[in-house]
Amino acid sequence: TPTLTFVHPLLRRKVQIEVDNISTSGFSVYEGSEERVLVPGMIIPEMNVSFAGALKIRCAAQVIYHLEDPSGAVRYGLAILDMDIQAYSRLTHILTNALDPHAYISSEVDMDALWEFFFETGFIYPKKYRLIQSHRDEFRRTYEKLYLDNPEIARHFTCQRNGRIYGHISMVRAYEKAWMIHHHAAKAMDSKRTGFMVLKQIMHYLNDMYRLPSANIDYVMCYFRPENKFPDRVFGGFARELNDPKGCSVDLFSYLPYTRLSVGTKLPEGWVLDEGTPFHLWELSRFYNHFSGGLLLDALGLIQGETPASDEHLRKIHEDLGFLRTRKAYSLTHKGKLHAVLVSNQSDLGLNLSELLNGIKILVTRPEGLPWNVLSTAISMLASNYRAEKIPVLFFPVAYVKQSNIPCEKHYQLWVLNVQRGNEYLEYMQKRFRISYS
Repeated sequence: TPTLTFVHPLLRRKVQIEVDNISTSGFSVYEGSEERVLVPGMIIPEMNVSFAGALKIRCAAQVIYHLEDPSGAVRYGLAILDMDIQAYSRLTHILTNALDPHAYISSEVDMDALWEFFFETGFIYPKKYRLIQSHRDEFRRTYEKLYLDNPEIARHFTCQRNGRIYGHISMVRAYEKAWMIHHHAAKAMDSKRTGFMVLKQIMHYLNDMYRLPSANIDYVMCYFRPENKFPDRVFGGFARELNDPKGCSVDLFSYLPYTRLSVGTKLPEGWVLDEGTPFHLWELSRFYNHFSGGLLLDALGLIQGETPASDEHLRKIHEDLGFLRTRKAYSLTHKGKLHAVLVSNQSDLGLNLSELLNGIKILVTRPEGLPWNVLSTAISMLASNYRAEKIPVLFFPVAYVKQSNIPCEKHYQLWVLNVQRGNEYLEYMQKRFRISYS
């Protein structure tokens, strides 16, 4: 049983109370009628949650209710107000593992077992491996930092038995206020649905995480192929059922692996590629809200009022942990009129195995007046910043790709969830797939 230890904010003395019940959102405790020191509404700025005296987790909490017991004891409920993400992960791991000994959250992973699992499940297939083969040592170093150093910008969830991995899903802080779910793979373990097990872990984790101010998360996002039935039911199905694009949205992108330096780097006269301005972001939002009305711009931090300081903060968070992550928006204009916004994303090779955080996202606002040769030249101007021979390029809307006869290779759906609607997503999963979150 864990113990709460804190300095009473009014009495100014150390208090220690045993926990009766615990969850990732708070605790309940009992006090005798003659020993009462807690007061409803009282905020405790610094509290230690101690497990057997060996592990201490620090948080801020508030007393939110008290109920008198017929025996004379009083039950108090305390809500967790905030804790850092490392402490939250440790608490979640302890509670999740107590319910399911095969569930692990950001625990140390055997790297050989992880790569073997990715190949066994077909998550890394021959074509994908050929793309990363020339940089495999760098990929491996990235994954050692992610899975052994356990940085605060990434989390992974696994289903394991005796060191063997049967289910895996992870997420990374992709943008200032958006985390991206990716690398979902599973294989059979007896009769257990390991793919659903790890999905349950990550959604339960996110549902309490977003309430913590230090987490700074407003959106969760993920990419999936439209023909892949599992994510289409799990993610796309909820967006269709909710039918509120400001709560959960899905936008379709065309994908092209662009060979850099394949064309010249000079734009025709009258065309300019420059850093985006607040006015251009306003124009982009007008187009997107009319065309889709979803959460794409919010998640990517492309809403009017966002400043370059947001990009710098994202870069610095990753840089302090030894990672590369940048995002910069550029406007492609013709005689002052906006025709497209090009979002250049850069990250460590392997941060996302499909390199969807290491490419260029193109949002075309005037499809009818943007020739492909002009856009291709603009892409090549940004492509010089990338090391890979082929840069992933995502186009929106897909109608532009079709009418311009661009050689698209495949499509991706970008799913974005406003975490304020997280409870509704959990209810959807419980109803549709009989996943219990208790």
